[in-house]
Amino acid sequence: EKRTTYRQAVADVDEAAIGTLHAFCLRILSEHPLAVGLPPRVDILDEVSSQLAFERRWERFVDALHSKSDAEELVMTAWAVDVRIEPRSSRSASFRDVAAVFNNNWDRLGALADEPLTPWPVANWSVLERAVAALAELPGKCRDEGDGLLALVRRMGDEAQLVLTQQDALRRLVLVRQYVERWKAGSAGVKKNWDDKPAAQATVNAVGEAANAIVASATDAVLRGLSARLARFTREAADERRADGRLEFHDLLVLARRLVRTSDETCTALRRRYTRLLLDEFQDTDPIQIEVAVRIAAAVGPAGAVTPAPDQPWQEVDTEEGRLFFVGDPKQSIYRFRRADIKLFLDARDRFAGAAPVLLGHNFRTVKPVLDWLNHAFTTLMPEEVPGAQPRYEPLVADRHDVPGDHRVVVLGGGYAVKAGELRDIEAAAVAAAVATIRDDPGAWPVFDRTTKKWRDPHMADVTVLLPTRTSLRQLEDALDAADVPYRVDTGTLVYDTQEVREVLDALRAIDDPADAIALVSALRSPLYACSDVELFTYHQAGGRWDIRLDPPAAVAADHRVALAMGHLRSLWEQRWWLEPSAMALRLVEERKAFALAFAHRRPREVWRRLRFLVDQARAFSEAGGGDLRAFLDWAELQRHEGSRVHEPLLPETDDDAVSILTIHGAKGLEFPITVVSGVTTELGKRRRGVQVHWDGERPEVKLNKATRTDNFDRLADIETEMDEYERQRLLYVACTRARDHLVLCTHHVPGKESYGLWLSGVTADVEDSLCRRLPDVAVEMAEPSAVPAPAGQVLIPPPDDDRATWVAARTALLERERRPRFLSATALAQLAAEPDWSETDETDVVSGEETERPTVRPWRRGRAATAIGRAVHATLELVDLETGEGLDDLASQHAHLEAVPEAAATIAALARSALAAPSVKAAVASRRYWRELYVAAPVGEVAIEGYIDLLYETDAGLVIVDYKTDTIGPDAATADKVDCYARQLAGYAIVLETATGLTVTAATLLFCTKNGPVESAVPDLDAVRAAVAVQVTAASAMKRNEAEGGVVPTGR
Repeated sequence: EKRTTYRQAVADVDEAAIGTLHAFCLRILSEHPLAVGLPPRVDILDEVSSQLAFERRWERFVDALHSKSDAEELVMTAWAVDVRIEPRSSRSASFRDVAAVFNNNWDRLGALADEPLTPWPVANWSVLERAVAALAELPGKCRDEGDGLLALVRRMGDEAQLVLTQQDALRRLVLVRQYVERWKAGSAGVKKNWDDKPAAQATVNAVGEAANAIVASATDAVLRGLSARLARFTREAADERRADGRLEFHDLLVLARRLVRTSDETCTALRRRYTRLLLDEFQDTDPIQIEVAVRIAAAVGPAGAVTPAPDQPWQEVDTEEGRLFFVGDPKQSIYRFRRADIKLFLDARDRFAGAAPVLLGHNFRTVKPVLDWLNHAFTTLMPEEVPGAQPRYEPLVADRHDVPGDHRVVVLGGGYAVKAGELRDIEAAAVAAAVATIRDDPGAWPVFDRTTKKWRDPHMADVTVLLPTRTSLRQLEDALDAADVPYRVDTGTLVYDTQEVREVLDALRAIDDPADAIALVSALRSPLYACSDVELFTYHQAGGRWDIRLDPPAAVAADHRVALAMGHLRSLWEQRWWLEPSAMALRLVEERKAFALAFAHRRPREVWRRLRFLVDQARAFSEAGGGDLRAFLDWAELQRHEGSRVHEPLLPETDDDAVSILTIHGAKGLEFPITVVSGVTTELGKRRRGVQVHWDGERPEVKLNKATRTDNFDRLADIETEMDEYERQRLLYVACTRARDHLVLCTHHVPGKESYGLWLSGVTADVEDSLCRRLPDVAVEMAEPSAVPAPAGQVLIPPPDDDRATWVAARTALLERERRPRFLSATALAQLAAEPDWSETDETDVVSGEETERPTVRPWRRGRAATAIGRAVHATLELVDLETGEGLDDLASQHAHLEAVPEAAATIAALARSALAAPSVKAAVASRRYWRELYVAAPVGEVAIEGYIDLLYETDAGLVIVDYKTDTIGPDAATADKVDCYARQLAGYAIVLETATGLTVTAATLLFCTKNGPVESAVPDLDAVRAAVAVQVTAASAMKRNEAEGGVVPTGR
């Protein structure tokens, strides 16, 4: 009897509908189009066409939004609170990203789209007004006019009054948003100066909280107003697609659900036609798909089909026994971003299988040693079911027991107390070393060949590296290159970020927009045109302009490489109206021999594949009616956006023996002889970044960035963060279960920070030697950043020719000249006076641009706080009002925190206040022509002296220099030594100023800031010191030159 049944089933298999759920939905819609309002002929837009259609719809929405008078206040308020409707760059967050989410979830917008547009809410300023009134009473409760908190209170009071006296509501909102981040008490103020300092701080913070509430309320109103209008527009666009019969993939599911919800006749026909429904890979099913299946499988009574009510949940629909089957692994549910919901799987299991689901516990893929570790690890990570969030791990039974060699799981790395970038470098080096070990000792890594049914040594193509994200891809590629390991990146999402594709796109941009000089120069410097920097410079110096429409200047030779390249680009530009994007791209790569140039690459096949992919994408774009070259370039830029995904597969070369690199999502459903799980260093437990939309039923909660979100977003985000952690565990499970014969795990992590590496380290530590084995750690040399950037060259060397001796001589002359110092800081003059053997590169902080404060003590010999206090004092004096000193304590506190010495805030304030009392500062204020932190530079002989003057003012006689010092000064003799040393620094400033301005420097004053008041000392005999400095600069230049040649020159001091 069973044999007869099986034969009948085989005979009927051609009538079965086998395909994806999207294909099944298209099938039933095509069979019953009129019942859901579709035309008889339906076209399905591919991904390219869908993206282009979305871009056109978005432009229409924005145009309509700006043209409607009833949206004026919404748009203006969005500007006031910095809610960006349109992106300012390709990667900036904006409401366009929300529109993309709405487009992919338009079936959830019903309630929002049906709501009437509400009048614009009136902001409630009364809370802020009351808080400001309370703030105004605080000055009478402070006993010290110099208290930092009191200064903050007064400043806040002035700013709040400025806000509240504004008549224009938008101007008021702009101002309060500008000030709100500053309206907080912090640690300002001294407790003994206040009757009740905590109460005063609470009053200050209450003003900030009230202001924050106003901004948050306005932001929420803007986001909800935009969401309501966008929901209507999105649903109307879906209705237009339905009426036109041009559907996107998501439309298929929504319309199929509408069909089975609303048409009794159709449901009856579908139940008769499809008597058995099997949903495979059920863990990837979303709520729409299961509802379609359940309604088709609904029970049929004696009186015919019993159609459930349209709003009846699928969980409450009775189905006929034996009509509906589900197959899936909930531990592989990793597509929440596509609405695959683990809760749906667990609910369906409980609803239809009850307490007796059929468990598939045998594993036919993975060898027993690896499966033993998998059972141990995930029994630890997923020990019990979390209702609606995570299934319980059920141990698997291995079918492959007899294996040659050692197949225990291989563990790499561990805990490293380093920065994230360094950790990725260490991890990548370990992966490359492990793959090199497989290559060099293949006998220790046997793999089973399914074709010959025998064990053999592995090839590189048997190795696959899986990454959870793209974050560590660059480091991995560099490490594999360094280890001479061939590889290919097999995930299409990464292609638009590769060098070869970017170079072609740059050239196409230069063709499309001749005014884009950046794209043009990038294209010229790429291997496609191979113009050197020397050639670009000589072309520009000869009068050439970065515009392919213009003829080369007469001074440029006809065979100049840049002129030839510009000519080729111009020829393509002239053809742009007659060539489709695909034809233009193909002509560019063929005429510039891009496929031949790929032989200069370590992996030419990778370059060929990427270039072919780009041309194919351009062809698909044209076939979808995408538009001209500019439209294609705009669309290609979207593909580079972090959130965009390219799903087209990239087929490898059939004879290419190379390691594969995939994302874990891209590897789902695949299996590999040797699997390496890498990219495990990313810290987990944080909320997702970027634009997000969470759904509370049919109510979307939106976040554009940290400060721009709807009021209920955080509550849903906390739930999502918890669900994300469970999904990451499942993602790790998917990665590890791709292995057939060998599994290599990276466990690199920063101790104490949650990551995949920390999880893997925890589940391998207790079973090392029994279920795991280790490979030796790899030493990684971290590249040291250059302390001083190389100076720009002044001599152009032409490309080398056959006369090598001439080229070597010219190169040597250039190097000798470039070894001479080009710049000398004024601080260095003081250092050279104090220490003749000192080198400026020993101490100059190029990154921060700071000049060290104490010339006679080197930085590594003194305490960090001394320099930090000096910087904070200088920063405070740069910003404070020199005449009134208003806000000095607040500024001192801010810069003390910035320099990480908050305990020194009072000292910084005292030192800065002493400067304000100095006669030289008062004279500067009285002059009304003064400059602070003034950068100066001018050539002095063969070098240029540069530096920052703390305070410069102009009198009728000339310029006066004031330089602040925070040195501790002692006896008069010690002070005189410091003045003598610093005098050269100020003389250097004087030389620069007179050279640059033509004015006379009449005096230079050293102002020592102390807690006991200012101490001033004028530089004696400034003219004599200037002359000495000129000699010193000449000697320093000679010393540097002689050191480069191996000689010794006295300092001339």
